[in-house]
Amino acid sequence: MVISLSPLDCRNFFSYIYFMKRLTQSLILAILVVVVCTACISQKSTVPGVTSIRSLAGNDIAQADMDIPEIAGQPQLNSLISKKINGWYDDFITEAQLNSQMVEEYGQPFTFETQWKVPLNNEECTSVLLTAYQFTGGANGLEQIASFTWNKITQNLIPLESFLPLVLEKPTLEALAAVCRDELTSALSAENDTILQQVILEGTEPVAENYQIFTISEEGLTIYFQKYQVAPGSAGTQAILIPYLK
Repeated sequence: MVISLSPLDCRNFFSYIYFMKRLTQSLILAILVVVVCTACISQKSTVPGVTSIRSLAGNDIAQADMDIPEIAGQPQLNSLISKKINGWYDDFITEAQLNSQMVEEYGQPFTFETQWKVPLNNEECTSVLLTAYQFTGGANGLEQIASFTWNKITQNLIPLESFLPLVLEKPTLEALAAVCRDELTSALSAENDTILQQVILEGTEPVAENYQIFTISEEGLTIYFQKYQVAPGSAGTQAILIPYLK
């Protein structure tokens, strides 16, 4: 049997096909939007004025679990935080791709995760510490830290030098280094370890690059030293709290 369609029937038929095609595209787009939204979860943190944005991503080679702080009303600071974490993540993906042949050996994807602390968030200032851990093969993973102490009034980062007069009678890097050396020597039980003492001495040399990572809180100024900077890797990141002067 041969069925012939009138011109009107043909137009209706092709209109129906076009409609179904657009409907299918819309459904696929809606599904993708749902998938993307479920990969980014926002929730209020225990710190007033800070929202925790959790971003999940991954495939057979690499998986990431990124917890990113968002400070209410501070888009410039949030941009700096996001840029730092995304930079770490991009480096992780690049390294994971280079070592992708090792994934089968480990039996699981490489991993990347971030965490944060906000020791202070008041009307004038916010202080943020970011930490990241990534594993892309080898004996140990890579640990990284970064900090931002932000003036909400001037909309600028606050340099370390601004806080030294609040914690040191002599507000210099040399005085700061002396305090950190004493604290690290005690914390790491390095009194009788000449090799460890030398590592501490070099890692606390009074130059700006050794004191780039710091936060402030109601208690005082905290200086952070990256893993391996002042001690063997097994000791991890070191933090020294220097209370405010009374």
